[in-house]
Amino acid sequence: MIDPNLRSALPATLRLNRVASLLPILVFGAFALAPGAGSAQQAGADQVRPQDRQSAVPRSATPALAPAPEPVPGGVPHPAHVFGFHPGDDYELADLAQLEDYYGQLAAASPRVQRIEIGRTFRDNPIHLVFISSEENLGQLDRWRDIARRLARAHDVDEAEARRLAEEGKAIVWIDNGLHSTEVAHAQHGPLLAWYLATDESAETRRIRDDVILLLVPQMNPDGHEVVVNWYRENLGTDWETTGPPEVYHEYVGHDINRDWFMFRQAESRAIAEQLYETWYPQIVFNHHQTAPFPARIFIPPFADPVNPHIPPLVVRGVNMVGEHMAKRLEERQMPGVVSRMSFTMWWNGGMRTAPYFHNMVGLLSEVGHASATPQYHDPEGLPEAFGSGSHRISAQEPSVYYANPWEGGWATLADAVAYHFESSMGALDIGSRLREDWLFNIWRMGKWQIEAGQEGGPFAYVVDLGSQRDAGEAVELLNVLRRGGVEVHRATAPFRAEGPQGAREYPEGTYIAYAGQAFRAHLMDLLERHEHPNREQYPGGPPEPPYGGLSGWTISMAMGVDVHRVEAPFEARAEAVDVVPVPSPRFADAEWGWALPATRNDSRLAVNRLLAAGAAVHRNHAATPELGDLGAPGAFLVEKGGGATPEFMRSLTESLGLAPAGLGSAPSEGIAAGEVERLRAPRVGLYMPWTANMDEGWTRYVLREFEFQVDTLRNADIRGDLSGYDVILFTDQGAGSIVSGHAEGSRPPGFTGGVGNEGMASLRSWVEAGGTLVAFDGASDFAIQALNLPVRNVTAGLSNSDFFIPGSLLRTEFDASHPVAFGMPDEGAAFFQGSRGFEVTDTGRANVVASYASSDLLMSGWELGGDAHLAGRAAVVHAPVGSGSAVIIGFRPQFRAQPTGTYKLFFNAIHGAGVP
Repeated sequence: MIDPNLRSALPATLRLNRVASLLPILVFGAFALAPGAGSAQQAGADQVRPQDRQSAVPRSATPALAPAPEPVPGGVPHPAHVFGFHPGDDYELADLAQLEDYYGQLAAASPRVQRIEIGRTFRDNPIHLVFISSEENLGQLDRWRDIARRLARAHDVDEAEARRLAEEGKAIVWIDNGLHSTEVAHAQHGPLLAWYLATDESAETRRIRDDVILLLVPQMNPDGHEVVVNWYRENLGTDWETTGPPEVYHEYVGHDINRDWFMFRQAESRAIAEQLYETWYPQIVFNHHQTAPFPARIFIPPFADPVNPHIPPLVVRGVNMVGEHMAKRLEERQMPGVVSRMSFTMWWNGGMRTAPYFHNMVGLLSEVGHASATPQYHDPEGLPEAFGSGSHRISAQEPSVYYANPWEGGWATLADAVAYHFESSMGALDIGSRLREDWLFNIWRMGKWQIEAGQEGGPFAYVVDLGSQRDAGEAVELLNVLRRGGVEVHRATAPFRAEGPQGAREYPEGTYIAYAGQAFRAHLMDLLERHEHPNREQYPGGPPEPPYGGLSGWTISMAMGVDVHRVEAPFEARAEAVDVVPVPSPRFADAEWGWALPATRNDSRLAVNRLLAAGAAVHRNHAATPELGDLGAPGAFLVEKGGGATPEFMRSLTESLGLAPAGLGSAPSEGIAAGEVERLRAPRVGLYMPWTANMDEGWTRYVLREFEFQVDTLRNADIRGDLSGYDVILFTDQGAGSIVSGHAEGSRPPGFTGGVGNEGMASLRSWVEAGGTLVAFDGASDFAIQALNLPVRNVTAGLSNSDFFIPGSLLRTEFDASHPVAFGMPDEGAAFFQGSRGFEVTDTGRANVVASYASSDLLMSGWELGGDAHLAGRAAVVHAPVGSGSAVIIGFRPQFRAQPTGTYKLFFNAIHGAGVP
């Protein structure tokens, strides 16, 4: 709790509204959120005492704003009794320890509340799930969970049984808080909601407790919550009170914690997915957020178009109905500023509220305004006339169908935001109760329809033969991605015959099958089928309307470089269901000289890093070696027996990773003499981390740690200093201007402003000329071109969206696998392109093209406009010698959100970098 004496001592100009230049303006798509008030509003704000301010929400409208009752010894504690302040009070945020303490006390005091731990974060904070219902219901949780599972999976449940189970069961409603940590209000609303449901005796609340099992997640991102609350408290009363922290609010991914809901890379998303898709199968999933398009006070469904065709229509109708029910509730409580059908769509799979659509669940999103504990005044005369963008732009002042009660301005407070979260949660619970049987029966109905559609064929199944893959490890990972999302996967226990893409063929025992005849067919197909985003314009004949989140295609088999066969016609196979797909079990044999590891496997790099750490001698073969068979392509790793590479260590290493090394009877002496075999050393890697909370840096750090590269974080001062201790330095996707200049002086506390500057650019150039390797992704390639004076031009620079537009799509790309940067790559694969870059080499004597975007048939999955004219045939990856060193610029993000594992090798090779010519 903030010391009240400190708070009262703050100058009014610091305690109330922050000047416009210091208020954060969050931009999503084309609309700005919560712009700062100008100086005239500031002057008026200073003259109003906090207790006299007019709230947007009448205090009598919602229990969220009611004062805490007097504490009763041995009774159920109100959050204010534990925190020392009411959730929503100005300048106050309950931190993680306070939240954990409160929910623990609540569960101990109320028989209507139970709490379990479902996972741990990277920083070892607990992730909890809280159950709230009647005491009788909580005594039978196993029963309600089993009913929910049987109805959701829909196997072996006929209509009569489904109706009986729906009549008997309880609606399962999921409500979560805190996913985006800078959106502070929803985590503060959770304790109030839990307390109210546990103690209130109104007819509505009793009905909800009787009909619904609430699964409440107090904090989806505990590590990020600590980062944000600590930053706010440290800067309270300063000019930086309303700024965001200079680091991602998660160990790795920050805002992208809500972009990990089909790959499930992070510990938090895996823990939650286990509850959603393997344990509880909620019919309604409500994901709270806090970036309402200004001046709206809350966005709730219905969503805007387009709708992904894999989403069941009954899900769309359910989303619309719940959203309208919440809107009606807010209007009944005289809570203005409710908007729908704006910016947020139902196309993309991968968000916490969107992935449930593909599991026959009603996914809900709230986006509430004013994401700060610091109140802010908005002069009614200064509100915009219209808001939104493109086809979603509407009047901000005149009522419309989806903005029926415009907010007229005035004070915006944390308490108001908490109230909007509270009442929208109650709206979801209310309709969850009122239509309990419908929700239960309809999730069965949709699952049954999906099973029947898949059993008819078109497709009947997706088949993955590990023995035919370039990278069997990534094929295993793809299958486990499906499993983490609840998709049923089977392993053939005998050979079988099926009609594959090249005709009928025999598949061996051990082949994996994902039958389309399953309840989660929509999720399976959405991840493995090509996406074709509709061509949408902001107005007839106008520029394209950007998709929500900037993504239009994400087919994971393409992104991961896995050969998945779509089998149309039904076939028979003896197969068993699997929980987790293990890596292959290749045979290992001792060898006289050593072993060869394939360049085609990502996990060969992990093995090499472990071998180098153990002191083994590892070499890179730059020449084709036909006598090694499949391992004879350029880039194979040659491991010399002895030292750290004992037969026992090699056996354990290769078996744990599913690698199949080839034994070598003698040293490759001719290759060594010809300079075609070069010994590696453990690379000394630096990764640039700016003060701008770069998520792409975080994702890169995650991937590098996953593959056990030893990486140092380099800040601006490090780049300007002595870099001689590094072999490789990586700059991830970030604009050149941001890298050079960073945050403006005075916009953040001292020490968190500025960039590498001209001094850093000069330092990098000297380091590269002395032998270093600079690797740059996407936007940072512009910086590398500038800093190193590379003979390369970004051909996409300056193009308008009307002429050239590729939002988050997979593009066909051709690789020169004979080049060391592309060792192990196929001749053709997919690159993830999101407003990315293509290059022209202006001096071919000074730079080499490693990969190029295809000259024809460019789009593999997503949406593309103008690609043939502006990108086709252009360079995608360029290697340029600079003095004794080199630069590798990759025009796209080869590690984008840890999804396109098929292009990891490009930067892995650049890091290992042995003998890049």
